Amino acid sequence: MRKIFTIIFLSLSFYIKAQVYTGTGGNIQNNGVDTYFDISVSGLSPAQMTNTFGVEEVCINIIHPKVEELYIYLQSPSGIVVELTEGTSCKDSNYTNTCFNNSAVTSITQSQAPYTGSFKPVGYLGRFNNGQAGNGVWQLIVHDYLAFVDSGSVISWSLNFGTNPPQPVVFTSSNLPIVVINTNGQQITDVKASVNMGIIYNGVNQRNNLTDPMNNFNDKTDIHIRGNSSANFEKKSFSLTTTDGTGNTLKVSLLGMPNESDWDLIAIYQDKSLIRGSITNDLAQQMGDYAPRCKTVEVVINGEYRGVYSLMEKIKQGKYRVNVAKLTSVDNASPAITGGYILKIDRSDAAGWSSKFPGDPSGNAHFYYQYIYPTTAITPQQQAYIKGYMDDFETAMNSSSFNSPTDGYQKYIDVESFIDFFIINELSKNVDAYRLSTYLYKDNITKGGKLHIGPVWDYDIAWHNCNYGNSFDPTLWQYQQTDTVHPTPSWWGRFFQDSTFVNKLYCRWNDLRQGVLSNSHMNAYIDSSATALNESQQRNFTQWPILGTYIYPNPQNQTNANYQGEVNDLKTWIANRAGWMDWAITGSGYCPKVVVGIKENSFDNNIVVYPNPFESITTFAIHITEEANVSLKIFDVIGKEIALLLNENQPSGELKIVFERKERAAGIYFYQLIINNTTKTGKIIVQ
Repeated sequence: MRKIFTIIFLSLSFYIKAQVYTGTGGNIQNNGVDTYFDISVSGLSPAQMTNTFGVEEVCINIIHPKVEELYIYLQSPSGIVVELTEGTSCKDSNYTNTCFNNSAVTSITQSQAPYTGSFKPVGYLGRFNNGQAGNGVWQLIVHDYLAFVDSGSVISWSLNFGTNPPQPVVFTSSNLPIVVINTNGQQITDVKASVNMGIIYNGVNQRNNLTDPMNNFNDKTDIHIRGNSSANFEKKSFSLTTTDGTGNTLKVSLLGMPNESDWDLIAIYQDKSLIRGSITNDLAQQMGDYAPRCKTVEVVINGEYRGVYSLMEKIKQGKYRVNVAKLTSVDNASPAITGGYILKIDRSDAAGWSSKFPGDPSGNAHFYYQYIYPTTAITPQQQAYIKGYMDDFETAMNSSSFNSPTDGYQKYIDVESFIDFFIINELSKNVDAYRLSTYLYKDNITKGGKLHIGPVWDYDIAWHNCNYGNSFDPTLWQYQQTDTVHPTPSWWGRFFQDSTFVNKLYCRWNDLRQGVLSNSHMNAYIDSSATALNESQQRNFTQWPILGTYIYPNPQNQTNANYQGEVNDLKTWIANRAGWMDWAITGSGYCPKVVVGIKENSFDNNIVVYPNPFESITTFAIHITEEANVSLKIFDVIGKEIALLLNENQPSGELKIVFERKERAAGIYFYQLIINNTTKTGKIIVQ
């Protein structure tokens, strides 16, 4: 009899704890504004949600002809927001008796309308079960992002609290640096707010604990949400400005990057390899171009683990960023007015102007230049100057003498920068290449004054991570894709009508394929990055459970998806894409020896090191006048040999050797080059 009583008691206890709250609905606003539907939860017992009692399931009934227009979120009384469905990732009409439960087998994005049954939400309900209060007003947030097109309504929705909730992520330490943000009760919005930010970093190969001192940075920071379409994701990206707490900007070195005050904290969300942005920037740097430095970190905001991010330099004018001359409001005459400028080809939602010539073959759509530097401080004279310069360049590109060395495009642009930009964009087959997020800069005429293209920016849906614009196909040129809304400038097709440009591209591509763009080097980079991320990616994809979920515009098959599969997909894509480009890039076959200018660290023409300083990789270019025994070693500051890069007989000619930083600490190192009996030494700096 006692056993029967015990069973009845336990069943009653479970029944009491499994508590369901329901709410009514209403019309969904069809004007691009969020619509909120409330459930007032009271009498929840226990009142605090934990790993033993919390939100288990959310169910909805929604009528809408095209659910791909809807982003749907659940917000707790404390303000935590979890995404249930991803706009553009579901399709067709209605959610009918649709329940979201993280223990379900199938993602909502992998099913079909009317989505009846139990599905994994896009986000993680375990984020609610971390000790916050359950009593209060819960809100279903529905955002119809395609305004004034289709209308719909919420019929009903419910919350189920129980004793088997998804577990919150427990985060205590990492092999990556940790960024900790405390908003002091403020919500992070698209308006700047002053918060406390700290960075914990104990050095290479050292463990970083959440309880450790914030030893890399610990001060006030202005923060706001950044991004366009990415702002709809629950994992937000942020813009940061480090300050001294009194409203003044503070230039600091974060994680070894040069002193500055403006940074971006990029939420790596659509890119499930967590590598695409860093490999783009690092390869561009290794090619000798400036690209924003970045560090992969883990982030905690208001005590909640927020996953893997990239802490990155914001593109701006500066000695350690885009190093063009500074312009002031009085620089309105030559030569001061000639530079520097930073522009961006992008949407027409910021100050700027439309191109003189159209970009699409129909001749109707023009692309748009935004002022990046100077922006609000740019004077009418400066606006007229830079617009006139770009108009002259476009006119030259559209003239019959466009390829003239004196009067054609070479008069206006740094050709090598355009070739490198073309290579990185085509290798990654960036769907936004050339037409969006495309930076250009022009320095003062006393410093050359020609137009450069770059730095690279925004590659989260490049490298086989997009299912439109033919960017998923490893063949064909991306610059030839047409878009009548945001067209590609017609320059790129015009360049290929000039045999000189084509052959320079051929020579540069084949040179890079022997080094930084070789399959072996790129694969080694990816494998090394994936190894470093092996621990953190598991936490990241628990907090943001999107492996196996279709996040627009992923092209990969999401069935049984896992992290290693994402990494392998990236490597396979690179091999296929680079192989096609090997075939497609042709030239005369004659590539003159490139004479590299002597850098500060070079003492004669036998060796040049570039880039130097460097972050992850540098190249030693060695000129050998006759067959010789050649040795190249690296030493630390106390004279200890840390690397033997070469020790063998070499024929005459030019030799290039790549040195990878790997796990070596930032600082000064020395190289020793011995050619027969002649010894040369020099300094390299690891940032």
